[in-house]
Amino acid sequence: MMITIIILSVVLAVSIYVNINQMRNNERQEDYIDDLENSNTEHYNFFQQFKTRVGEINSRIRQVDRIGSFEADDETGFIFKEIQDIIDELNKGF
Repeated sequence: MMITIIILSVVLAVSIYVNINQMRNNERQEDYIDDLENSNTEHYNFFQQFKTRVGEINSRIRQVDRIGSFEADDETGFIFKEIQDIIDELNKGF
């Protein structure tokens, strides 16, 4: 009878240790998942704001050159055209 109690006590102690260890691992994984979700939310918000900003810039640059004076000038026209192409590519990407 005494041997049975000792064996059951050892099994109980091992079971408690394993359960506590699994609980700690689970809590660490939950914290990691929460951090990932927060990070994804922050990145999503950043890219949404970036998309909005690119759209605003695209509208603004077209409004600034509505009569084509910058695009027609040789020196400023080249730079203006390059900036406009970059903004158009960004706008298509979003």
